[in-house]
Amino acid sequence: MLNLRQLEVLRAVMRLRTTVGAAAEIGMSQPAVSNAIKNMEQQLGFPLFHRLNNRLVPTEEATSLYLDSEPLFLMFQGIRQKAGDLRASRSGRLRVTATSELSDSLVPRLFARLAPRHPQVALSIETRSMTEMLDALEAGITHLGLVMEPDPRPGIDARPLLQLEMVCACPADSPLAALPFVTPQDLQASPLIAAPAGTRIQALVAEAFRRAAQPFAPAIETRFMNVGLRLVEQGLGASIADPLTAAAADPRRIAIRPFRPGVPVTLYAVLALREALPEAYSLEA
Repeated sequence: MLNLRQLEVLRAVMRLRTTVGAAAEIGMSQPAVSNAIKNMEQQLGFPLFHRLNNRLVPTEEATSLYLDSEPLFLMFQGIRQKAGDLRASRSGRLRVTATSELSDSLVPRLFARLAPRHPQVALSIETRSMTEMLDALEAGITHLGLVMEPDPRPGIDARPLLQLEMVCACPADSPLAALPFVTPQDLQASPLIAAPAGTRIQALVAEAFRRAAQPFAPAIETRFMNVGLRLVEQGLGASIADPLTAAAADPRRIAIRPFRPGVPVTLYAVLALREALPEAYSLEA
């Protein structure tokens, strides 16, 4: 059976793909990390990595171990944060996890409201993908998640906060910028930057194209809408984004136009069902 330290080594190598990077992250020497991997492979009786051009490519077995062990590290992170709070004698800590675009646009404004009202409360923000956020909530290492259109999950309470209408973001010098609003037909002449296939956001946008009887064929897919806006800034195409994210774009480089037909998108606060957000930390505060 592998111990926690061995799993920590495996996790670091899985994430960084080199023993040098893993050694720096977990405070070991590079030879010690290499030896730890060899010892694990001998102990388990199967290889964990293929060695290709000085890179370590994980086997299916290594990937399975990594995914199964990740909840342990999430739980450990939560315990470590709690111990730090107790040591600092804080009156409390509010841990917020948000997707990349909301960490850019919404969370700074939220913290600007909360911090002056609760000076004895330690605030922390983690930026994660939606799946990682929901995992962190279930593991108890974050109190509150902020996300657009979360996937349903039995152990998660998703509370709608605000419904918005998606907008079109295009380069400031694009012909689209001169239009009063942008339609799927208008976007046929421009490369489209969209959320990945299988996501709720892409499904909403694709449905708008279907209703307009226009083909939906993204040229570039990106998981986070703020990254999509950076691509728009480089002139790589247009994107359909939520207005919170779009408002954070550079108006000298990006034009924001209404998108028709309307695509409603909802901002949610997500919490673990077993916990309630303390009233003192309410978003209404």
